[in-house]
Amino acid sequence: MARIPPGDELTLERRARLLDGVRALAGANVQKLWLPSAAVAVLQLRVPGRTALAVLDARLGLAAVADDRPTSPESAPRSQATLRAALEGARLLFARLEHPLHGTGIAVRLEFETDAGPRALIAGDGPALLLVAPANGGGRIVWAAAGAGVERRPGAAYPEVREVHPGESASTSTSTATSTDDAALVRAALAAEEASGLALRRRELEKRLRARVQRLRRTLAAVEGDAARAAQAKEDRKRAELLVPHQSRIPRGAREARVPDWSDLDEQGAPREVTLQLDPALSAARNADRWFRRSQRYQAAAARIARRRDEVKGSLARAEELLARAAAAADAAALRAVESEAGTTLAARAPRPSDRGGMARLPYRTFRSASGARILVGRSARDNDELTLRVARGNDVWLHARGVQGSHVVVRGAGDAPDARTLGDAALLAAHFSRARGEDAAEISWTRRKHVRKPKGAAEGSVIATQERTLRVRLDGARLAALLSTEE
Repeated sequence: MARIPPGDELTLERRARLLDGVRALAGANVQKLWLPSAAVAVLQLRVPGRTALAVLDARLGLAAVADDRPTSPESAPRSQATLRAALEGARLLFARLEHPLHGTGIAVRLEFETDAGPRALIAGDGPALLLVAPANGGGRIVWAAAGAGVERRPGAAYPEVREVHPGESASTSTSTATSTDDAALVRAALAAEEASGLALRRRELEKRLRARVQRLRRTLAAVEGDAARAAQAKEDRKRAELLVPHQSRIPRGAREARVPDWSDLDEQGAPREVTLQLDPALSAARNADRWFRRSQRYQAAAARIARRRDEVKGSLARAEELLARAAAAADAAALRAVESEAGTTLAARAPRPSDRGGMARLPYRTFRSASGARILVGRSARDNDELTLRVARGNDVWLHARGVQGSHVVVRGAGDAPDARTLGDAALLAAHFSRARGEDAAEISWTRRKHVRKPKGAAEGSVIATQERTLRVRLDGARLAALLSTEE
């Protein structure tokens, strides 16, 4: 018999007495399993004629039959699905207390027969539950709840153990007071772990929602900036119209130009003089052309920017409301309601197959050009291959920053003659999502997708393009901000 540490006898006796109820369920099948927290498992066991609930608590190192159904068995960490897959449908073989051959501490083991072979659910050898498969006289950890520690990760060895046999008095004490105390202990342990699990879920949800709120606030600030620039579209056009008649007399490199404004006359009927700030790197004609183009672009995008601003404001208000509700959720039902709504809200931005209903992750980001065309931008080297080789079609326009690493960019349905404005917007995105980001300008290669191929054995994202054309794009901050705000 294993040697019991001094002072632990009372705890051992109580554990053994509680475990007797679970031992009596040997041969039962696991119908369902829940994890109210990383330290507690609740198993619904079916024996002929009745259903029983067994509670396994890693922090207290006990297993017992519960009189009442847990108040919120659905309050579960994400790893619940893994443990359910391993044990639901399994048959309980035995339950026992055990002690490591070399070490201290007492654990509770529930041994099951599963389709994959024997599996033991263990509580008490650390702060978290473990699922162990037999291996080399000891065991191998195949699943560990959160908080198990680096030495208890899946794949790690589990030490050899010996069963603990407490004295007969431990299993024959049947006083009413003791039974009542034991039942109260189980209820209190379960309630404490449910509260702990609820608090953990609340913190995780608040963290996700807080990040969402911060991201939406940044997006709103960018869209508000676009809206402000769009509101200045008329001013840009007016500056261009004032400059054009006098551009031939303004020397290159000038930082400003003083021109008459015939729409604003003084008391004598003479035009007032207006000072226009110029980009000295450009000629007067290029400055005027830039103002005209910016005015046209923002006028065309004004309605879309306004819609985007309304959408972001609505999403932000919704995320802030959910964050407040998560913080105020007093019970599991209230928190589940927020989690359900928040899951939909968060998935709308970035669906993931792991926990968002199985929606596939797209290998590209989608933007809209000033003309309304869809522009697809690869997310990574692997995604570049997916976008170029599987998503894009033969006559789609394909772009890439010349001579540097960067995203593949595709314009869908460009037709025989790509729209010049869309081509320019796509080139700007290709420059921004490349190592050329931060430069004043960049050279962008473009061709049809049918002229792009991947050599055998080439690295992810590496392709060869032929029949390329090159255009030089200036990284205009205002134009880029307007483009980025259109992301779908």
